[in-house]
Amino acid sequence: MMMFKLIHGHLFYDGLAIHVPEGIAQGSVVLILVLAILIAIPYRGVIFGLGKQSAKGTVIQFIRKYHGYAMSFGTVLNFHYHPVSHRNKAWILLLETYVFIHGTLTAIIQPGIGWQIFSYGFMVMFLLNQIFQTKFSRKALVIVILYSVFALLVYLGFRKDGAYYRITFIPIAEYACVYFILAVGSIISCIACQLSAVSKKLFVTMSAFISCVCLTVGLALILAGNLSVYNDY
Repeated sequence: MMMFKLIHGHLFYDGLAIHVPEGIAQGSVVLILVLAILIAIPYRGVIFGLGKQSAKGTVIQFIRKYHGYAMSFGTVLNFHYHPVSHRNKAWILLLETYVFIHGTLTAIIQPGIGWQIFSYGFMVMFLLNQIFQTKFSRKALVIVILYSVFALLVYLGFRKDGAYYRITFIPIAEYACVYFILAVGSIISCIACQLSAVSKKLFVTMSAFISCVCLTVGLALILAGNLSVYNDY
């Protein structure tokens, strides 16, 4: 497949971009980021380091066992973005936070307000969730300094238009997906426990497929700007 990708990329530079809406590709990537947040709940919580659950909990264990369906979907759709390894927690964190750099740079060269949404949105996600995987979270002074620097950057970034609400777009989208998956995962896991082995596999596969489609299309609609939020995005 790597050889096919290399050859295909030379013959047809745009790949699937001509036929597949950009929002679909972005949605599948964000879905992977959401799953990363869910899987990391046992050691960094949901928000501000709170909401930690045991890795042996029904929903978390269920998601950890079957998240491969969504990951495989995202891998196939975004072949050139997928990491080589996802077992090293430091490497995972780098991949999660690198979307800040990628999203910011991509948005800056585009016209409009996209850079505010992606830059500050992914900053918020780091400060609310991902930082609690690092040693920085153990030092209150460091957290205060980081939050203060963030507040200053927000002021500088929005001093011309004052549209601070744009910061909330990415966090709301990701957390909405997190709790949607937790709710659906709870329902699916409860039903699956009552089924036979064969029926369970079929049910889980179909449920994972339908959930991936719903989440990806939903995120695609949001990221593509097709929904009117706060009247300007």
